[in-house]
Amino acid sequence: MSSERVAARAVTLRRHLESDSGLQLMRRDTMPVIAAVLGEHLGGQQRVRTVAELLELMENDLFELRGRGFDLPRTAQEYLSDWVSSRLVIRRPSEGREETVELSPSAQSALRFIASIESPSSSVTSSRLATVTSLLSSLARETDPDPTSRLEALIKERESIERSIQEVEAGRYEPMTTAMALERIAEIMTLANEVPGDFARVSEDIEQLNRSLRDQIIRQAGTRGSVLDQVFAGVDAIDNSDAGQSFNAFYSLVLDPERANNFDESVEAILSRDFALTLTDTEVAALRRWLSVLQSESSRVRNVMTSLARSLRRFVESHAYLEQRRLTEAVNEAKNVLHQVSKQLRPQTQAGYELASSSIPISSISSWNLLNPADTQVQRKVKVIDDQPLDLEELRRQIRLSEIDFGELRQSVIQVLDKQAVASISEILDSHPATQGLASVIGLIVLADTVGLASPEIDVLSWQSSEGQTHTAETGRRVFHTIPDDWR
Repeated sequence: MSSERVAARAVTLRRHLESDSGLQLMRRDTMPVIAAVLGEHLGGQQRVRTVAELLELMENDLFELRGRGFDLPRTAQEYLSDWVSSRLVIRRPSEGREETVELSPSAQSALRFIASIESPSSSVTSSRLATVTSLLSSLARETDPDPTSRLEALIKERESIERSIQEVEAGRYEPMTTAMALERIAEIMTLANEVPGDFARVSEDIEQLNRSLRDQIIRQAGTRGSVLDQVFAGVDAIDNSDAGQSFNAFYSLVLDPERANNFDESVEAILSRDFALTLTDTEVAALRRWLSVLQSESSRVRNVMTSLARSLRRFVESHAYLEQRRLTEAVNEAKNVLHQVSKQLRPQTQAGYELASSSIPISSISSWNLLNPADTQVQRKVKVIDDQPLDLEELRRQIRLSEIDFGELRQSVIQVLDKQAVASISEILDSHPATQGLASVIGLIVLADTVGLASPEIDVLSWQSSEGQTHTAETGRRVFHTIPDDWR
């Protein structure tokens, strides 16, 4: 039996080796280059970049690597295309015109493994043992159905806390040693570095769920089905799935202002200790930005969920699924017919029918109509107007009538965030009223959609029109949590 298990597992691992992009990365001759480039530009604090930005960075990297003796004959575009096709990098459309790239879950796992080999750290630490012990004790207590034993455990915990309070009051308390503190911060950094990388896998799971739901809708017999009934009833199938509910619970915790403030205070307190002087600049920056990265990554996953949910609803409400279902049935029917015909005819047999395939029409250059530039020339004479003195205040007033003053709005956001960790659009409007009326409100929404985070809660926005009338509107809550470097 053991030999059969060995053989079965070997077959499974061979299949994973052929399909997993992370394992394939380990076998490449250019693995050091790929790991260094992707780890530097997509594996750190910034995990999503535009294609143009990454290509520019890669061009500089390739120039430096070739100077160090690496044989890299291809261009940055060719290398990136190869990494996308081999599923090391995921290329996604963005809300703007440019596409973005990020590491695939398998590539992130491979880079973490490479980093552990490059900088090995002992996993046998008292901090890890304390973490496991604390989690086990908490799990045992919170899953105990017996109120008596659970009460006894809570009383023991209270007595332990009271003893600690008495020791502190008596002056017998000693802070943690530097060695223990460094060990604990290393354990925290290890756990913190693993969390953001899991978001790519969450996005992939949600996209697979979306494909599965669409497949169920297309393949369900009859006019109705479980998924169809849910969508027609207004139920968000993705949001209400196990993966969706689990992520939404995490997303609510990340956006909790109280938790954000507590985290910032804890980080500042830790960095003020003496042992923090031994931390590198990279580790300090990672600690300060970890919550912001977590909020940004979770917001991106939330946007993916929202986009897929809307797409699924449009797919059903527009009855596009009926066309897909008919197409699937026609393809399956054609496959069955071909299977029956293949038993009687050879593939080389002439069918006597020509199928016109769609293609770009090809014609001779001589048949093209040339553009005559004279057709676009203006026949009337251009009237020349004398120059007038430039009035900067009048120019600024006219610009504000036609354009949103984003500079003013950014300064308003900066002034509010200098006083508090996070701020909603309504809180910013309370401190800095909308000087351009509705245009200022729309400008804050645009900025929040660009650099802020979305929340399922409702926010009430208020502004005054040019006639002095007060208007209010309800919209989804958006919060600012960080100030981009280019705003200051």
